[in-house]
Order: sequence, then C-alpha cells, then structure tokens
Amino acid sequence: MVSKNNPSRRGRKDQDKLFDGKKVKPVLYVGSHVGHGRYMATQEENGKLVMDKEGKPIPYSRI
Repeated sequence: MVSKNNPSRRGRKDQDKLFDGKKVKPVLYVGSHVGHGRYMATQEENGKLVMDKEGKPIPYSRI
C-alpha cells in the first residue's frame, strides 16, 4: 500500500506569492480581541504583517 502522505506523490507547489515585489507567506492572525476575527493573514519574510489602509492585516487569499 502506498502512503497518501508521501511528499514525492504530492502535486507541484504553487509559486510563491509576491506583494509589492516582496515574497510573502501565510500566517494565522488572531484579532478577536480587536474585532477582526481569526484568519490567514499575509506576512513578509522579515516577519512584518502586510496591512491595508485601515491598519488591518490583509488576508492571504486576497494576494
């Protein structure tokens, strides 16, 4: 029996996402205490969250 979790059997990784020419990655944002809820936000490689004009982290799915 072949394992479904074998990395060699998985599909090709999607390309890295870019925001303003910088690589970004998804990170769990928990903003429940300020009324933002909980979602996957966008983070630059240096650890800084990518914010919109209102100061709320941009969801990773919007990139």
